[in-house]
Amino acid sequence: MSMQRRAFLKASAAGVAAVGGTALFGAWEANAAPVGTLDTAPTTPFAVGVRRYDWRRGNRPCTTYVYYPATGTAGGNPVTNAPVANGVFPVYNYTHGYDSSPQNSLFLIRPLVAAGFVVPAPHFQHSINEVNNGNTSRDVSEIITQTLALNSSGPLAGHINTSIGVGVSGHSMGGMVTHGLLTSWPDSRIISANPQSCIDMGNPASSVRAKVLFVHGDRDTLTQYSSARQAYAEMPAPKAFLTFVGGSHTSFWSDRRFPNTVVDWARWSMYGDTAARDRLPADAAGSNTRWEANLGDTPPPGGSGHFRLVAQHSGKLADIDARSTAAGAALIQWAATGATNQQFEFVDAGDGHYRIKARHSGLVLQTMGNSTGAAITQQAESSSATSQQWRVQNHSDGTVSLINRASGLAMDVWERSTADGARISQWTYNGSTNQRFTRQPV
Repeated sequence: MSMQRRAFLKASAAGVAAVGGTALFGAWEANAAPVGTLDTAPTTPFAVGVRRYDWRRGNRPCTTYVYYPATGTAGGNPVTNAPVANGVFPVYNYTHGYDSSPQNSLFLIRPLVAAGFVVPAPHFQHSINEVNNGNTSRDVSEIITQTLALNSSGPLAGHINTSIGVGVSGHSMGGMVTHGLLTSWPDSRIISANPQSCIDMGNPASSVRAKVLFVHGDRDTLTQYSSARQAYAEMPAPKAFLTFVGGSHTSFWSDRRFPNTVVDWARWSMYGDTAARDRLPADAAGSNTRWEANLGDTPPPGGSGHFRLVAQHSGKLADIDARSTAAGAALIQWAATGATNQQFEFVDAGDGHYRIKARHSGLVLQTMGNSTGAAITQQAESSSATSQQWRVQNHSDGTVSLINRASGLAMDVWERSTADGARISQWTYNGSTNQRFTRQPV
């Protein structure tokens, strides 16, 4: 990971001061939630209960306030040790920013709990070094484990959904911790995430398949907007980005569009609430916001048909060597010839991946093993071979990287060569120009 990713700020306690406990509940509020097992997203909000747990990870304190749907009337302050509401609820962690606390983060914790989520919220007093070396992300993974274990005994027993995965969210340093759990210190249990005012903490991990919503002000002077945009570009779909145009590091905290959008993202990604998904553009709409989304239901940029793959560093094209139609022929780069062995079709393989089919032969690109440096050749199509499936990683400059599903490695022009005939193999993804290709429609 480059130091540029980690160039977090000029962070100061004053810059991330919290906004108290403003109550924001979105479009529905005031009535207590119905009693009964919740197999679908609740339609009316819950009261909020909270319990403190003094957990540890080894010698590291992991004090956590677990907020949960409680009996009683919705809309009030969290009630310590309140009886839990009837229902089985997903877990959606929230990690606060520098020099803040869970109690100063109720602007999002309360709406999430009211919507039917158990929200473990750790109280950390960590430095940026603890975030950058992954310790804080690992602490959150342990806190998730401890929260899920509450389903076995104690007052929350039987009320936590342990089978579907978990959500994670956080602001500033908490946003970095959240993004770190998707990248450098991955937790494969995560199926939904919401990094707020974060910077890019690394390349997306192949072991995490999450729906990810970024929120950021584009005039943030503490965590660079451009770094969050890089993180968004690298993240596979489903994903979305809510920009508060002219917004600062914390200015959106008091804007109802922020919790409304995050809550509906959580309802869709955790409860499967498609109505919440369909509300997202309206949740985010209005003056001084910009909503971008790729929810995984559209093909990669450029549409259908055949494409040339132009290596960004060399300007040369991906090419099947010697125009061979035989299985096992290697993928190389070569100057443009106009021939069909330099043209490829992206065939949907499902789950956000594609087979890349050579036009002249009808064979598809496949890695020859999972190690760095392994060759890429054309082979007969196999529906079960994940080594023939590629994820399209979009970049903000319009190029793409191609990540192999089996290995998690990227298509790469060997040693950044600019020569005709240089082999194209796979290597650890780093986003460099010899791993970026322009898809030119034929």
